[in-house]
Amino acid sequence: MLLGDGFEETEAISTHDILTRTHEISLRYVSISSSLSVVSSMGLTVQAQGLLSQENLANADFLVLPGGKKGVEALKASPTAMAAVKAFHEQAKPIYAICAAPSILGELGYLDGKNYTCFPGFQCGKGHYQENGVVIDGDLITGHSMAYTIAFAEAIVKAQLGLAAVKAIYHGTRGADYPSESK
Repeated sequence: MLLGDGFEETEAISTHDILTRTHEISLRYVSISSSLSVVSSMGLTVQAQGLLSQENLANADFLVLPGGKKGVEALKASPTAMAAVKAFHEQAKPIYAICAAPSILGELGYLDGKNYTCFPGFQCGKGHYQENGVVIDGDLITGHSMAYTIAFAEAIVKAQLGLAAVKAIYHGTRGADYPSESK
């Protein structure tokens, strides 16, 4: 997960929490700056586990881009972050984006012909914007906003590991019931 100053903390922290609760997904916070400390949109400082300039992303299976207007602006302004996004796309590795972050994919033309969602006002490209909480189109998973973070993260877990892994996250909290069988 790429983090730039101004990232939306719920989208980053809750997504990280849900994915790592599977015990099969190892998601790392990677700072796009020269500091491991990254400040969220609400002033929360998160300690990244690596610096993008020093990371070898070759073994990563997917990339997560949290939103937050300033965080997304930081990602777009970072040549290293944009190179990582382009590399994942060229290698046909999934890129999951929420809130303002799908605009990165739209500006690169990666949403062209695809169904997607994002925070209103960040639509771009030649994709088909949908006013839904989470939109899945092939390997592309996009989330509308912070309010849909858990559904966004669940969709990633389901795409990577299947529905049983999503259900396992909730074991002991809601019995055998998964919050939304329609996902």
